[in-house]
Amino acid sequence: MGSESDIPSADLDIMGTVSNDMNQWISNLKAETVCKTHKEVTKEKLMSHSKETLANCLLKGYQTVQSHIDKFESSRVCVERLKSELIAAQRSVVQLQQQLLDIQAKELNTIPSAVEDAVDKGIKQYSHIVSEGIEKSKSLNKEKLKEAVQEAVTEEDRSKNVVIFGLSEEASEDIDGKVTALFEEIEERPSFEATRVGRVSEKTTRPVKVSLRNSDIAHGILVKAKQLKETAAYKKVYIAPDRSPEERIKHRKLVAEMREQARENPDQYFFIHAGSIGHRDRGNSETRVRQTVVHRVKQTARKSESRDEEEY
Repeated sequence: MGSESDIPSADLDIMGTVSNDMNQWISNLKAETVCKTHKEVTKEKLMSHSKETLANCLLKGYQTVQSHIDKFESSRVCVERLKSELIAAQRSVVQLQQQLLDIQAKELNTIPSAVEDAVDKGIKQYSHIVSEGIEKSKSLNKEKLKEAVQEAVTEEDRSKNVVIFGLSEEASEDIDGKVTALFEEIEERPSFEATRVGRVSEKTTRPVKVSLRNSDIAHGILVKAKQLKETAAYKKVYIAPDRSPEERIKHRKLVAEMREQARENPDQYFFIHAGSIGHRDRGNSETRVRQTVVHRVKQTARKSESRDEEEY
């Protein structure tokens, strides 16, 4: 596996340099065309300026892109190299896990020999109990270790995902385009992979599972997701964390309890936050959160800030 010194630090800084130059060009373009935000940069707005102004903007953009063509290729090579090292590191982790299991098995296998000596000395009943306990312990340790490793890997992968509900679905659709437009509403432009999940049905719209580069990006999107309800196009669309089957079961129970409390107390506004049911008087900004231990949803601190009223 390659060491950290195999990748020059300059390669890792390339995309930062390119990003800064592109952002500078965008800022200059908005300044010359008198646009304060990216939404103001429209065809109509640009056509209101002189050809000389537009030609200068186009020339600067061309020069910026042309100066970074080699850097893009260098970045691609760097990313491929990092991907190869990541795969090698993952393989090493799997090998180390297997070695750990083998070592535990060998250590546990040394104990029965002592038990056999005890049997030879006449402590047959005691040796039988010890041997039986050893076998159970050996099996239990292996199973627990495998479960712990699998759970940790799954949880890490899931933290990079978000799930979009209520996004319109057509038989033939550009799902990437839809997700990109949705993210632009909350001023997010991440790299992602998106796909519909669940069975196709004429009565329901399937949610969209979006995989992002890391959990920090997913967290940022979840924090901004509440802005969608203020838009005309996406007021019925919301974004939630990617929950495990166990978390979904617990959350379903929590939602049912919340709805029951809402029916019994119509003068109160109920909501779910950080795996607990909260409530406040309608029209009163002071919130009183009641912890619900029995139905508490297992979540990380990052997920607790996201919108959490529904489940799938």
